[in-house]
Amino acid sequence: MTNMMSNMIPSGAGGTSVSADQLAVASGGYEFTGGFTDRTTGAAGSSDVGSNVLYTSAMVADQQWLRFGFDTTAQGTNDSPYWTEPAPADAAGVGLFGGSYMPGGVSSLFDFGFDTGASGYSAASTTGTKYNAATGSFDFTDCTAGDLALVRFDFNALPQVANTTLEVALIWQTRDSNDDPTFTFALTGEPIFFGTGTVGRTFLNRPMLSAYFASTEDVNARALLAIRADNPIQIQPLTTLCTIVR
Repeated sequence: MTNMMSNMIPSGAGGTSVSADQLAVASGGYEFTGGFTDRTTGAAGSSDVGSNVLYTSAMVADQQWLRFGFDTTAQGTNDSPYWTEPAPADAAGVGLFGGSYMPGGVSSLFDFGFDTGASGYSAASTTGTKYNAATGSFDFTDCTAGDLALVRFDFNALPQVANTTLEVALIWQTRDSNDDPTFTFALTGEPIFFGTGTVGRTFLNRPMLSAYFASTEDVNARALLAIRADNPIQIQPLTTLCTIVR
């Protein structure tokens, strides 16, 4: 009885005590990565210089989303801890922080090797939400219904045309218990406007996007960050911070 009570954390008056294990699982947390396939310059967390990716005139005409995928090679190159205290955890396959600040009960927030090909998360170019093929995904499979994901996207934008409106989104695909896609849509944030005098200049952007998990299909969702614009524009994907709030 004594040992049991020592592992219980009392609540307020009239409340119910919870165990330390329950409290740990209930805690939120985050992970961070620069493991974008299209980032071939700089290192996550210590460099704000990236590699230019052109959102083309053809993409503009087709109103296509340009998704930024992840891959294992880019993650291994870009997620290099730049501090010594506390001693950094192994970042390989996890993210820059090596899982040190992960939410309770969650082992991964990124799947750098995800690639379903013909099963529904390659390219979509005919109707509905159009986007390019890309590998990798955010990984929420260790999360639970009721969690809230906050995803920050750090990127440089280099406008090519004045008065360009840029949209940022998570291309979100819910999936059932058999991992078959159910719905695919864009979770968008506030548009970013680049007016007169912005052409050829580099602007660092850090928009925050959110997604709630209302069901198991949301928890099993696959998602990637993406942009869309009404004029050609250069984008440098840098890093993303994924936070789970409970």
